[in-house]
Amino acid sequence: MRLSKIAHFFAELNHSPIQSTNLDSANRREISVDIKRDDLLHPIVSGNKWRKLKHVLLYIESLGFRKVAVMGGPYSNLIHAIAYLANRLGWSIQLFIRGYPEQELTPMLLDAVRWGAKITYVNRVDFKQMRQVRPELPEDVFWIEEGGNSDLALKGTAELLMEVSAEYDYIITATATGTTLAGLAVAVEKKKVDSKVLGISVLNNAKQVSEDVGKLLNNNYQLPQLISGYEFGGYAKKSKELIEFIHFFSAQNNIPLEPIYSGKSFYAVADLIKRDYFPCKSKVLLLHCGGLQGARSQG
Repeated sequence: MRLSKIAHFFAELNHSPIQSTNLDSANRREISVDIKRDDLLHPIVSGNKWRKLKHVLLYIESLGFRKVAVMGGPYSNLIHAIAYLANRLGWSIQLFIRGYPEQELTPMLLDAVRWGAKITYVNRVDFKQMRQVRPELPEDVFWIEEGGNSDLALKGTAELLMEVSAEYDYIITATATGTTLAGLAVAVEKKKVDSKVLGISVLNNAKQVSEDVGKLLNNNYQLPQLISGYEFGGYAKKSKELIEFIHFFSAQNNIPLEPIYSGKSFYAVADLIKRDYFPCKSKVLLLHCGGLQGARSQG
């Protein structure tokens, strides 16, 4: 069913509840770990993907654009979500994907092509440069920054915390570009709550993410802490240990995970608890950032 306006999509969104978890290591230390179930927002446009895109797409629509272009990796759930919504809205979309034409399409890109997206492959060197200098595009094409990175995306991700009434000592999310992490930092200060915002790096790019978060916050908000060491080799990389944890945690708590984003952040929290990173009786809110399409790539 086609959407005539992006606002009509709001009616298709589900409630994002908060669910408590059962972790033996947390129970022994009297630490509570709750999950903000943003994966339940929508089967495709879920989690921080919707949060980052909501106000961006409303803005694009208000300007009268019907063509968009965006850059990202072959496993990007944000690109997957944009391609889906563009199809629903009848917009054309061009994807600048880090990679090569001869490589096999990921499940995310297979869907995007089926929804009418056009793919242009960009090698790693040119892709890195594209972050600084966007490609030349026709005037009627709106450029969406990698990861949805923008002030409008911050507005959407900050809204997430406005749905949370309880107070937590720690608010934690997986982070690839830092947009959601920055949005949470904004929300904590606007709500005036005493919560520490942590980001779990899922790429080998912690330095770049820290710089990008700093630019987004522009010295107006306290910088959140970024924790590295749980990348498992880098973006879309995984290990037997990570997959075993995902299966165990999902079965124990009835919460589906994928190995690219939330699987890594959930693993990190469980490991940090074992390492006594959190004081006893801490209250932790962990964001499930959706993107369960990544589970199709486990192999």
